[in-house]
This record gives sequence, structure tokens and C-alpha cells, in this order.
Amino acid sequence: MTTSHHEYDYDFCPPPEAPVFSPKSEEFKDCLGYIEKIRKIAENYGICKIIPPDDWRPPFAVDIDKIKFTPRIQRLNELEAHTRIKLNFLDQVAKFWEL
Repeated sequence: MTTSHHEYDYDFCPPPEAPVFSPKSEEFKDCLGYIEKIRKIAENYGICKIIPPDDWRPPFAVDIDKIKFTPRIQRLNELEAHTRIKLNFLDQVAKFWEL
């Protein structure tokens, strides 16, 4: 006799709300230091939300004068996993025969 999942009594308890932090500008000057400060609280929940102050602007970490972006050509037929597996197999066979 099979039982349906509808026959079981499940007690669902929703998880607690994740904490939301809204630091002041002075607290958030050292943002990594602030994260370390609230770490113990956030670890208890596994996640938290930090709303930065309105006047906070993250530094741009990329030097746009030195960055080089090389686009690559990607054939649409190579996006499927089956095709990639086939191409990898053929590549391995070719390497085997080169020995």
C-alpha cells in the first residue's frame, strides 16, 4: 500500500527573517571593518542585508586605461552539453593517436 504525501502532517516553520543593517556614514568608512563587526550576528542567519549610506560610493577597482578585453567567438552549436562532450571526446582521441 502506497501513501501519498498528502497523508502526512507536516509542521512547516518559516525561517527567521534575515537581519538588515543600515550603517551610518562614519561606521561604513571602513566597509570591510564594518562587515567584520557584524559578522557574528550575520553568521547565525547565514545571510544578511547591508544597506549602505546614501552618500557612500564604492571605489571603481578597474583601471580603464590598462584593461584589455578580448572577445571570443563562440559557436551556438557548441553551447549544448552533448556537443561539448562529443568535441572533448574527439579531442582526446586525436591526442591519443598523436602518441
